[in-house]
Amino acid sequence: MTSATLSASPANFRPKFSHAIWVNFVNFAAAIAILAAPVATAQTLPPGLADRVAQIAKSDAGKVGAYAIDIDTGASVAVNADDRFPMASAVKLAIAATYLDGVDKGRWSLATMHSLDEGMRVRSDGITDTLPHAGVALSGANLIELSLTVSDNTATDMLLKAVGGPAAVTRWLQAKGIAGQRVDRTIARLLIDVSGHTPDPKLADGPALATFMPVEPWKTDDERWPVNAAFDADPRDSTTPRAMGDLLVRLRKGELLQPASTTFLFDVLARCKTGTKRVKALLPAGTPWAHKTGTLPGISNDVGVLTLPNGHRVAIALLSYGIADPAARDSRLAEIGRTVFDGFQLQK
Repeated sequence: MTSATLSASPANFRPKFSHAIWVNFVNFAAAIAILAAPVATAQTLPPGLADRVAQIAKSDAGKVGAYAIDIDTGASVAVNADDRFPMASAVKLAIAATYLDGVDKGRWSLATMHSLDEGMRVRSDGITDTLPHAGVALSGANLIELSLTVSDNTATDMLLKAVGGPAAVTRWLQAKGIAGQRVDRTIARLLIDVSGHTPDPKLADGPALATFMPVEPWKTDDERWPVNAAFDADPRDSTTPRAMGDLLVRLRKGELLQPASTTFLFDVLARCKTGTKRVKALLPAGTPWAHKTGTLPGISNDVGVLTLPNGHRVAIALLSYGIADPAARDSRLAEIGRTVFDGFQLQK
């Protein structure tokens, strides 16, 4: 069952028409509302927006959750926003923020060098593709860049090691008052658990993963893993869309990190190269979208901060699981993203 809420808006109805007709309708509705009410006492979103998002999110298999909030007005839309979803690589946002908090506290700097333990090297874009030889050492700034822009798994586990492991990230989230999000495993362990393989439990995460997903991609066929319902239901490394939205809002407002770290984080997120078929796919060209994706079998996530033409910033957390077809998952997120873009511009 899908739950949908729309804050500070009139009663919802359930439209059943195409995206293009929807955009024309909400533009017309907004114009009529402005004429009928010359003085707006509160920010409100177009009627039916939450139902439209819920309609797109509805799925016979799996689940899609959405939470969008205007950072400047507080107007929001929520669909399954308090249900838990596996984060996949969207967890890398909290990991990077925890590292940057350490920078703010003087524990290390963005220039601090971190050496790669070869036992942590896993297949991923970035380090493994471009630096195949032993002796790799990268700064914290470069590890964050690789983790967030190309979703480098090796770089992420290096950051996790630097901050004290997954439990340290969860403690940071709890200390900052982010309820509903937790971090429990390395990225290598996530991949082991979602794969359905059972490697030797005596092996560390990296070597265990390499037994069936070799670091060198040319040494294996490109295995496609099925949807893993047990993994999807596991509360570890999960978030609610609302918790992810709250994290984005508080980061963007500068409540969790110092100004320099906040700026650095969102500059990196703006350079994200993944997820071109998700939210970014249907946005007008040039729309600022600072985001992080997450992808595993049956899972497509896209979370970030969108800047509207009027300058308003909208935090968006779109999460999904249990939908086998990647194109079907991604297209839903793209359509929800565009619907939010259109609807939030029509606040009055």
